[in-house]
Amino acid sequence: MERTPLAEFACSIARTLDIVGEWWTLLVLRDLFLGVERFDELQRDLGLASNVLSARLRKLVAAQVVERLPVPGDARASRYVLTERGRDLYPVLLSLMAWGDKWLAGRAGPPLALRHRGCGAVTAAVPHCSVCGEPLALHDLDFGPGPGGRAGPGTAVLAQRLVGAAAGGAATAGPPRSTATAGPASAAAPSRGRVPR
Repeated sequence: MERTPLAEFACSIARTLDIVGEWWTLLVLRDLFLGVERFDELQRDLGLASNVLSARLRKLVAAQVVERLPVPGDARASRYVLTERGRDLYPVLLSLMAWGDKWLAGRAGPPLALRHRGCGAVTAAVPHCSVCGEPLALHDLDFGPGPGGRAGPGTAVLAQRLVGAAAGGAATAGPPRSTATAGPASAAAPSRGRVPR
């Protein structure tokens, strides 16, 4: 079955998924962030067929997320490094990791620990406001139309709701208000204190 391209959707999430939305792609990015850069090492670490890995890397290179470079002293080998675009995806991977650590780690606990070099503490990704620094909880957010928003494939209902909400109409845009925010009892919730700027 052919995948529907998402690049033309008026949605930044959809456009990003068009590049990094296949699960192997995110795992390739995870390895690149952790310093696994050579094709042979990526293939060995992920257990991927070479054609699948090649296709994912080609797409990331074409999207300027990754750059392919020669390995010094080995003309046949390549290494792949994250570009600025690629490095800007780190919050996405940290958020996926934090969600998995909270909901899927089980009794064994998280498979990887993040330690903040600044304070030395083990930490987790917590979204915060880029203006005031306060943590962003889902129930604290409202969504409105942006300058690039439009109705179309993938946004037909959302566009109507966003425009209605902006005009003060009956339509609403944003998450349902809920008091159920607690995770499983075994999951350790990250600190929700003020994020230093």
